[in-house]
Parts: sequence; C-alpha cells; structure tokens
Amino acid sequence: MDLNATILGQMISFIIFIWFCMKYIWPKLIITINDRRDLIQKEFANISQSKKDIQKMYNQANEIIYTAKHKSKEIIKSANLEKIVILERAKYYAEKEKKKILQQAEVTIQMKKIQLKKKLTKEISTLASMMANKIIINTIDTKYKKHNFENMINTF
Repeated sequence: MDLNATILGQMISFIIFIWFCMKYIWPKLIITINDRRDLIQKEFANISQSKKDIQKMYNQANEIIYTAKHKSKEIIKSANLEKIVILERAKYYAEKEKKKILQQAEVTIQMKKIQLKKKLTKEISTLASMMANKIIINTIDTKYKKHNFENMINTF
C-alpha cells in the first residue's frame, strides 16, 4: 500500500469534515430528531387521549340514548294513561249529555202528545157537531117533505 500526500490530504479533510459534522450539524440533527420524536409521542398521546375521549363520549351517548328511550317509554305510558282518562271523562260526559237529550226528547214528546190530543179532541168535537147538524137537518127535511106531500094529497 502506497501512502502519498493525496491520500493523507483526503484523510485529513475527511477527519475535518467529520469533526465539522459532529460539532455543527450533528447536534442540530439530534435536536430536530428529538423534537420530531417528542412531537410524534405527543401525537400518539393525543390519539390515545382522543380514543379515550371518543370512548367516553360513546358511553355518554349510549347513556343519553338509554335515558331518552326510558323517558320516551315513560312519556308514552303517561300519554296512554292520559288517553284512558280523557276517554273515560268523555264517555262520562257523553252519557250525561245523552241522558239530558233523552229527557228533553221525552218532555218534547209528551208536550207534542198533549197538543195532538187537544187538537184531535177539538177536531172530533167539530166533526160530531157537524154530523149532528146534518142529521138534524135531514130529519127535519124528511118530516117537512112528508108533511108537504100529505098536505098536497089531502087538498086533491
């Protein structure tokens, strides 16, 4: 192996280059790598915290949904009870109104019945008096005619 000045110069310049890199470039690279590592660790921590938050929110959402379902069932149950109460109350008032209307109808029917009886009695009495009048007139006419006929026969 032949060592000459060129190789020696290259070795010295390479050693200077390494020293320069170790002195000025390497610490900045280490700082940048450490910063990047810290940033990645923070991101992983944030992701982990986010997963925990998401799980917590998911649990809260499920709890809210369960509570809402439970409340909706209670509301539906309460509404059904209210419906039954309203229907029973309406039924009661309808029956009460029905009785009232029936009583008014019976009173109206009784009044109409009395009015019709009075009217019928009046008509019957009018017809009876007219018939009696005709009978009397017919009786008088036949007696008068018979009397006139007998008088005519006697005069001849």
